[in-house]
Amino acid sequence: MVWDLEKEQLFSSFSSSSDCSITALSASQVHRGALAAGFADGSVRLYDVRKPEMLICSTQPHTQNVKRVMGIGFQPGLDPGKIVSASQAGDIQFLDIRNLRDAYLTIDAHRGSLTALAIHRHAPIIASGSAKQLIKVFSLEGEQLGTIRYYPSFMAQKIGSVSCLTFHPYQILLAAGAADACVSIYADDNAQVR
Repeated sequence: MVWDLEKEQLFSSFSSSSDCSITALSASQVHRGALAAGFADGSVRLYDVRKPEMLICSTQPHTQNVKRVMGIGFQPGLDPGKIVSASQAGDIQFLDIRNLRDAYLTIDAHRGSLTALAIHRHAPIIASGSAKQLIKVFSLEGEQLGTIRYYPSFMAQKIGSVSCLTFHPYQILLAAGAADACVSIYADDNAQVR
C-alpha cells in the first residue's frame, strides 16, 4: 500500500508480483513514486507507482548464499536507477537497473549475520549492522571508513546485537537500535557536538 501523507489517504495498492514476502522496502527521496523492495528469496524489484504497469524491473543480486534481503535503498544523488541491497548472508550489492546482469560493486561486510542497512540521503556513505555487535561504515566506492564494536571493559560504550540503523537526513549522525532495547547515536570524530 502507498499512502499520501499530506492528504492522509491511501494513494494506491498493488501486488508485489512475487511468491515471497517483502523483507525490505525503500522509497526514493528524490524521484516521486519510485519504490525498491527486497524479498525473502534474495530478489530485488523496482516499482514506479505512477505507471500503469508498476513493476519496472526485477533482479536476483544475492545468489551466492541466498538469504533474505535485510536492507535496501537508493544511493545518494539524482540517479534513480542506482540501488544498494544487503542480504542476511552479509553481502552488500550496488546495483544499476540499466545493467541487471551483475552488481557493479559487492562488499562482503558481515559473514552470515547482517541485520541492518542504512544509506545516507546526501552524503556518500552507507552503514551495515550485524547480530555480532558490530557496525561498519563504507564509502560508495566500497572502502571501509570505520567500525563500531562492543568492547568488554568497565568504561566502554555498550553495543548490542544491531537490529536497525538510520542516518540523520542532513548531518553525519548514525542511530543504531539494538536487540537489548538500547539506542545509540554516533557522530564522526571530526563533527562538532552541539
